[in-house]
Amino acid sequence: MKAMRWALVLALVMAALPAQATTWGTDTIRDPVSGKPCRVSSPASFGGYIYQWPEKYDQVFWPLTDPMGIWFCADSGFAAFIGDIQLEAGEKAAIAAFLRDAPRLPEKATVAAKLDRLEAIYALRQLAPDVRARILRALAYQYQSDGRQAKADALREQAGALMASRLQDDALPPDLRLQYLFVTANYARERGDAAGADRGLEALSAQLEDAAKDDALKDYAEYLGGLIAASRTIAPGGALAPDE
Repeated sequence: MKAMRWALVLALVMAALPAQATTWGTDTIRDPVSGKPCRVSSPASFGGYIYQWPEKYDQVFWPLTDPMGIWFCADSGFAAFIGDIQLEAGEKAAIAAFLRDAPRLPEKATVAAKLDRLEAIYALRQLAPDVRARILRALAYQYQSDGRQAKADALREQAGALMASRLQDDALPPDLRLQYLFVTANYARERGDAAGADRGLEALSAQLEDAAKDDALKDYAEYLGGLIAASRTIAPGGALAPDE
């Protein structure tokens, strides 16, 4: 019921605010595996309202959270999130080997098939920890949107563990520290750890007080501070969203 109510509220808001729509165009890239031209979707228009959409509790945003933000090249079967097609030599070799044995997907593959391919390929990518954390969160949101909650939960567990590890690093950039405290608290509450979630939000609130004094962080601090009350209402299980 929580997920249905949240989806209904979002639908009503978006229907009432048609100007807050994203639009897409097309572009041509070179398939990083086959080298052949590949037609992909490209953002045409959007606005700051994307930062208030439900994916804000994962702190990943459009176009990573839109199925059209998945770039898929049917010639080789390669898939990546929008713009993320620069491969290291080792990555290209591993991905090409995987794709030679993988089932061939049609050009108009289903979202579910593209997501599975996307996850498999990112498992072969050589990603920095903070990049991997973001990719895992984006995949989780996409799986949730596709109705595959168990997959979303598993990916959030991976992302949460990675972010928790990064929070132990004193050199973690301050904006990521704020972000990871917020998201890991949300993940804790969704899996039923209310006490852990509260501790995370308390730590975040303390950090926000200092961040509000920093010109480079104050806007982000204000944004996250405005989400804390709703974050406390996330119910265990189901979609990551306030129980409204």
